[in-house]
Amino acid sequence: MEYIADNFGSKAPNGVLYRIKNSPGFKFDEVNIKIIIKDKEEPLFMGIDEICNRQVLKETSRAVVQKMQYSQEISLDLLYKELLQEKLLELCKYIRLDRITHTIAIDKTSILADGYHMKFY
Repeated sequence: MEYIADNFGSKAPNGVLYRIKNSPGFKFDEVNIKIIIKDKEEPLFMGIDEICNRQVLKETSRAVVQKMQYSQEISLDLLYKELLQEKLLELCKYIRLDRITHTIAIDKTSILADGYHMKFY
């Protein structure tokens, strides 16, 4: 802690040490009293060397394919949900439902001013 206070001018070296210990990228070696950088996980993007030297895998496992399909279904469901929420928010600008009196209030001037057309059936 003296090292942190002396070299980095920190007035609260205990707080710095606590944050480093709880940080996901570091771990504290209690025996040697050192902070060790954890092994880096695979990066998000591939490097040039990895792309050029990578051998093409001919067989893909079914588990990976199923996992991809499952994640695509989830992401598509999330997209539909987000689009529906946007449409409902747009409608809430113009339409008010009153459940007590069973009436629907429609702001016709705002609808027409925003470029929408109205049809009643």
